[in-house]
Amino acid sequence: MKKGFFSLLLVVSLCMSFSGCWFLVIGGAGALGGYAVTRDTFEGVTSKGQDELFSAATKVLSIMGTIVDERPKDGVIVATVYGNHVVVNVIQVNLTTTKLRVKARKDMLPSLSVAQDIYTKIMNQLEQ
Repeated sequence: MKKGFFSLLLVVSLCMSFSGCWFLVIGGAGALGGYAVTRDTFEGVTSKGQDELFSAATKVLSIMGTIVDERPKDGVIVATVYGNHVVVNVIQVNLTTTKLRVKARKDMLPSLSVAQDIYTKIMNQLEQ
């Protein structure tokens, strides 16, 4: 039984590492499920409203870098943070759930640490 479990765990881990996508479940106020991690994107859901989430993202990005384009109606913010091209999408999933997606790239290369930092600061801003 133990050997089968560990074999299954190994196969699942290898498949996820080769696909470049992990799903991590975390706890925290405002987070409903967790966040998905790809090579350049952090994505998560929250119970906060779209306007509130967009406002928090705008505030964080204006402090961390320079906002290049802001489209509240589309829920898109484009910014430059630490020399990285950052795209933040705020997507209303349903009446009680909003999705936050942060993508960061520098010179066409993924910048996961910057995406994670921005995502975390936006979620922390929501709690203040």
